[in-house]
Amino acid sequence: MWFETLLWIVFAVVMSAVIVTAVSVAIVASRENRIYSAEEKTWKRLAQHGVPAEAIVESVKRSAHELTRGGSQGQTVLAVEMSLKVFDGAGGSNPAVVRTLVDEALLPQFCIAGARVHLLRDPHDASSLAIDRTRTPLEIARAAG
Repeated sequence: MWFETLLWIVFAVVMSAVIVTAVSVAIVASRENRIYSAEEKTWKRLAQHGVPAEAIVESVKRSAHELTRGGSQGQTVLAVEMSLKVFDGAGGSNPAVVRTLVDEALLPQFCIAGARVHLLRDPHDASSLAIDRTRTPLEIARAAG
């Protein structure tokens, strides 16, 4: 009888640990997804009134937890952090970091140091930047069919 009780206690402890782990993973994944999805929301906002800007890629890193998810075209997109050198239009430049989701097939073009990226900048807040997807696509569109 005591052995059966002990087994149930061990089972309860193990299941509690599994549930806590699953909840922790879900929280981290949703938090990280929000961080990397925010840039697209900024782009949608800036698509109307954003100021065009250009930058060069200095480095690209995958997200700390290797976040991937399905893209809008059914492909896999990867969460990346791009360190950029943003040109201000007056001959100067400023560093910036953009966290976004990139189609895995397009990722190699961003991994080349010095690759050009087109941005949109908030006219009232120069620190608010987004990749201009009309000029620097982050996803490959599906063929019309």
